Amino acid sequence: MRKIHFLILLLLPTITTAGDGAQNSRYIHHVESFGFFDNREVQSPHQFSGTYFGTRLSADWGLQLAGSSIAAGGYVVKDFGQRGISASDWTLYYRYEGTRFSGAFGSFPRRLLFRELPDVFVDEALRYYTPNLGGALIQYHSPRASIELYCDWLSRQSPSEREIFEIASDGEWLASSTFHLGYNARLTHFSVRKGITPDKVYDKLMLNPHLTCSSHASSWGYYTLTVGLMASLNRDRTDKVWKSPYGMLCDATLGIPFARSSAAIELRYRGYHGKPLMSDYERYGALLHRGDPYYRSPHYDRADISAILLRSSHADCRVTASFHFTEGVVDNSQQIHVRLHF
Repeated sequence: MRKIHFLILLLLPTITTAGDGAQNSRYIHHVESFGFFDNREVQSPHQFSGTYFGTRLSADWGLQLAGSSIAAGGYVVKDFGQRGISASDWTLYYRYEGTRFSGAFGSFPRRLLFRELPDVFVDEALRYYTPNLGGALIQYHSPRASIELYCDWLSRQSPSEREIFEIASDGEWLASSTFHLGYNARLTHFSVRKGITPDKVYDKLMLNPHLTCSSHASSWGYYTLTVGLMASLNRDRTDKVWKSPYGMLCDATLGIPFARSSAAIELRYRGYHGKPLMSDYERYGALLHRGDPYYRSPHYDRADISAILLRSSHADCRVTASFHFTEGVVDNSQQIHVRLHF
């Protein structure tokens, strides 16, 4: 029955274009293949060793009429070395695109976002397996500013599952061609299971106001430097004690292109210095704290050396060697990302 419903949704554009008003509508689609290799060699007590190696295929089709569109599709993730499919889900959403305001409702792909939150909010490995958000998205954009607000419903309440959802927002204002003011914020509602359980609600708020200095891409390269405050406010209603770790977050990138090609060498530094984030991680783990566990350390520095072998409107390939410095320990990881989309 689910397959029949899916086929009907895919046929909607064909059925609709056969009727009145077809001349004002158009068929839309997006197909993406994403291959990932992420090997982590870890000694730090804050992170975990392991290898993510697999491929993801996602596709959606739909119909657009003026500023509105509907689309349906799905994605599947295959981990190499594991039998069967590792993750899969439907893509079903309504999308509105206006002159200043845009939005979406349903299970929609992350590519609709203006920006992804930093890895202190969402671990990179999590994005491999969850390319969709489930909920609603509202966006405002002008020549000098952009703001978005969205809800991602992660878990429906049941006798075995907590009710979990996140409300996130980010924004950017261009003070000049070089300097930008921005913020990232997220509220996590970590509720209880249905019925009589020992669970208590956990409240969590993360806020990252920042200043960015960047250059336009040129023949010599490009750079971006972002510095800001990273603060978190946490309360476990089991003991009703507020915890408020904070510190400074920095992200710097320098790109040097190869002559007469789209390839480039990219150097990137990320660092956090302050009080350990992710309070009560030992109790709730990644179910509550979805960011990179390295930020549990009071001092964390990461250096990436990337070779961008291919970069075009339809394809890109990146190879990265990463070094993680935390509390006297040096870890390393290697990533290969290959993406084809149209």
